Amino acid sequence: MIDLGKRGKSAGNKNLWISLAAMFAVSTVIGTGGYYGYRYYCESVNKGFLKGTYVNGSSVYGKTVKEVENAVLDEYADAMITITEKENTDLAGNFSFYGYEVDRDKLHKNLTDLYAAQKKDRMAILQSIFDRYESVIEEKPEETDAFAKRVKTDNLEIARYGSEDAVLYYDQEEDCVKVKPEVQGNEISDQDLQDFVRECIHKTLEEDEGLERSYEFPWELCEKPSVYRDDAELNSRMKAINTYQGAGITYDFGDETMEMNLLSLAELMDIEDGKATLSDEKIAAFVNELDAQYSTRYRERTFQSTLAGEITIDAKFNDYGYTILVDDEIEQLREDIESRKHVEREPVYLETNSWGNPYYLKRSGEDDLAGTYIEVDLTAQHVWYYKDGELYMESDCVSGDVTKDHGTHTGCFPLAYKESPSVLRGGEGDGEWEEKVQYWMPFFEGQGLHDASWRYYFGGSIYRGNGSHGCVNLPTWAAGELYEAVETGTAIIIFYE
Repeated sequence: MIDLGKRGKSAGNKNLWISLAAMFAVSTVIGTGGYYGYRYYCESVNKGFLKGTYVNGSSVYGKTVKEVENAVLDEYADAMITITEKENTDLAGNFSFYGYEVDRDKLHKNLTDLYAAQKKDRMAILQSIFDRYESVIEEKPEETDAFAKRVKTDNLEIARYGSEDAVLYYDQEEDCVKVKPEVQGNEISDQDLQDFVRECIHKTLEEDEGLERSYEFPWELCEKPSVYRDDAELNSRMKAINTYQGAGITYDFGDETMEMNLLSLAELMDIEDGKATLSDEKIAAFVNELDAQYSTRYRERTFQSTLAGEITIDAKFNDYGYTILVDDEIEQLREDIESRKHVEREPVYLETNSWGNPYYLKRSGEDDLAGTYIEVDLTAQHVWYYKDGELYMESDCVSGDVTKDHGTHTGCFPLAYKESPSVLRGGEGDGEWEEKVQYWMPFFEGQGLHDASWRYYFGGSIYRGNGSHGCVNLPTWAAGELYEAVETGTAIIIFYE
């Protein structure tokens, strides 16, 4: 919108009549020369806006509509609106960059209307010699759909990070719990950012002096932390936990460990009125979780076999592994915390069988085989011994005679003990038998691996009709090599494909 024909403050009707009188007097004095001067003036102004015409404070005398239009558009194109964040630039560009555009058709029409109005008014031509006409163009850049696409947090130059509440942390060097101060983040919603930038643009357009402005990122609109470093409850909790300063537990799970520092142990405490006490309920819950994660005996076992792929051992036939004695571990854990000392140990396990040998050999975290086990594939009639992840020996074997219901028991069992030499006995009455062997390695109810010097052939289908009473027969060399290398407690995994 353009306001036409507004004169400066010094102009008025009085000035108008004075100007006309002066012109008349000059014309009278000049005579014929004045007439030709006036005519020349009228012809010259036909090329552009009249003398004394100002648009948005700038003289447009002698300029065409197109020239004035381009000047206005150039002014907006040259503008620079910058959003800074801690002296760094987040967004910077002109109005078009932010998705603001001038309605060019409306701008052109209003300038054309202004130009036509001046040319039709002879009095305006005479006034322009001595007077000033101010015109204000209302066709400023306006928001378009591109604004929302341009102004959003994803397009900001500086990376966003969220606010963080003040929290407790464990200071390892001082072995105590401290308060970690809150962090004021710079995350802001797209809507809040757009409202802020829109306000900045409107302020810029309303200013009289130039169109280059810089605005600071609105930190006050960012999400605030909900807990600050001076929070009374947080500091009270810190002091209560530190009454157990010095306490700490490192659980060993073979090659892996679980660290329980003072702050971790605080999860096992009830803290009220600035006082911390150990919670029976929380300690019991923690130990049961420990048992569920790290106890492996009588749990379903999956195993990657050499030839048959992945096999599954039913929980009731998985007699190998670690068993945490939950009640004993609860008692030991409470004692360790109350000692206010750092303790490193394994959980309290069920350790030994009736021969004084372990139910397990080694582990790496939740893996209780850790690359060392004996694999007996009854379908392939073959035995492998892996030690620390490497194949140590392998041999064909002969297992229990399935045609006589003497099949070798499947499952996962620890090597109960070793004996060399040994005498094997079985059966009753007329079926009673006795056999001397050099290497005896039992795993389940009288069944075991041993040498069978009386056999000349192993493997294949011999176990059908000429198999053992349930043991796994090996060539003497293989049994001897295995006996010398294997340790009691080693897992023996026996399966059919």
